[in-house]
Amino acid sequence: MAIHDFKRSYTFQNVPKADAGGLEANPSLETHPPALEQSSHVGGRTPILWEAGRTRPVEVEEFLQDGFHYLDEAMKLYWSDIRIPTKDSYRFMRTKVAGASKTIQIWTDDLKHGRVELPVMSISRTGATFNTEKFSPPYLPINRRFVNKQRSRVAKIFRPEPWLVNYTLIVWSNWKRDAENALYQINTRLNPLAEFKVDDGHISGNVQLKDLIWADSSDKEATADQYAKVKYEFSMTAEAWLALPEQIVPTILGTVQVIKESSR
Repeated sequence: MAIHDFKRSYTFQNVPKADAGGLEANPSLETHPPALEQSSHVGGRTPILWEAGRTRPVEVEEFLQDGFHYLDEAMKLYWSDIRIPTKDSYRFMRTKVAGASKTIQIWTDDLKHGRVELPVMSISRTGATFNTEKFSPPYLPINRRFVNKQRSRVAKIFRPEPWLVNYTLIVWSNWKRDAENALYQINTRLNPLAEFKVDDGHISGNVQLKDLIWADSSDKEATADQYAKVKYEFSMTAEAWLALPEQIVPTILGTVQVIKESSR
């Protein structure tokens, strides 16, 4: 037979106002905590004191996040395996994020005679729209995690804020054959959706790419002594999110004890 022995990770304490203006605690309430309804003492409801005098049972844990930076990195990794045929094999098209930090943006050995060696792909985040279809009020948490070793406090994680993020992929190439190979791989990968898993440091989930539109923006009036400027543009939408602040609340811990019963 299992017996659940519950222990509180916080204590109830009544703190009435003294006649002289000071605070006086009633020592008789330490063994018999008062109810959470309206207190009969002057001062209104009974506050809950937990963990070294904290007066609020719920704390909001706010944090700063670099916007959709996590999505830019994921898009770069997802589109970095576009294969371009060579004479005897193939190579991967180099990809960068436009306007990103230097650790993500700069290629290594990407210049040949002072000119970028083509083909290359540039990823640009052009805008975002709030996703009203996926929105739900953050009433109930979708997950919980302990924030200390004693497990006396738990963080409540709520459903993030949904967004539709617009991206543009631009492929530059000297030869139309290389651009067409990239066109085939990009279009067939979104058939009609593409999905990959992303972790923003707070929440891990799947990002879906949809609404692919392709356009040929090549320079078709280049002369014979000029390099051909083959330029293909791909626009798409990514279903992403922004994490919301977490709530830190106290816990009620329980231990399971097993009592061996005699069969006699």
